[in-house]
Amino acid sequence: MTPAQRFFGVRVFPWIILAVGALCIWIGVDQTVKAYQSLEWPEAPGEILTSGVRSESSGSRSSTTYHAAVGYRYEVDGRWLEGERISYGEYGTGDYDRAVSIAAQYPVGARVTVYFRPEDVSECVLEPGGQGVPWFFLGMGSMFALAGGLMAKFFPRMFPKQSG
Repeated sequence: MTPAQRFFGVRVFPWIILAVGALCIWIGVDQTVKAYQSLEWPEAPGEILTSGVRSESSGSRSSTTYHAAVGYRYEVDGRWLEGERISYGEYGTGDYDRAVSIAAQYPVGARVTVYFRPEDVSECVLEPGGQGVPWFFLGMGSMFALAGGLMAKFFPRMFPKQSG
């Protein structure tokens, strides 16, 4: 192992893993807090404008992710706003039928109740609370942070400087 490879592997790489973990934890905490806060948000009448499934592919069919794509408008204090978030934690799925079933719950023209954040009425959801993904980010972030911390502690001992 060259000195440059050792430096990167021992001194840089563990901190990158730790930073990825910290970012995931931050996202998870942020989404979880908002999910729980949304349970207390005020309601507004709304209407579904668009409903369908959006797909994202990373090159192969087996790695396609499907999202229920629902657009709606709602009225707060005489002002019409638009939103797309169904719930916190409801991200993509590899199961097309699941995305279709979520979108089918919101047919175009349906009247819905929209929950909006009082401090920023443009932040809204159709289903208050969380669906599990914020917890996934917290768990994944914790694992990355732990792995990065352990690497930072033990890699210098595992890969000692070569003399000569």
